[in-house]
Amino acid sequence: MTETEQPNNNPPESPLAPSQGGGAEEFVGTYSDPNHPGGHRTIILLGGKVGDYQLAEVQGGGGIGEPATFVLPATIMGDRSIVIDFTPKGGPRDFVGVLDCGGIKFVKDGNRWPRMEE
Repeated sequence: MTETEQPNNNPPESPLAPSQGGGAEEFVGTYSDPNHPGGHRTIILLGGKVGDYQLAEVQGGGGIGEPATFVLPATIMGDRSIVIDFTPKGGPRDFVGVLDCGGIKFVKDGNRWPRMEE
């Protein structure tokens, strides 16, 4: 280390730590789902925002074992987590996911949606 270099005393960033980016926009994009090969999930932001909470929507379908198309309501909390309501597909109401190395990892089952190239 030279005289002008300073030691990095910051703790290493966890792979599940929120990005240092721009809030809910960090979740916007198209993802695949290993539980439904061949399908896609596209997260878009809706107009409603209150404080750190942003309304969003997951548009998807086409994968094995799922409808050809579906729309799921969602809420994004800053750049930390997304809560998706899967009841339109017969699933749980409050499934929480967090950003994880460019994808979204779901806390309850460990499933990870990798981001697709756009």
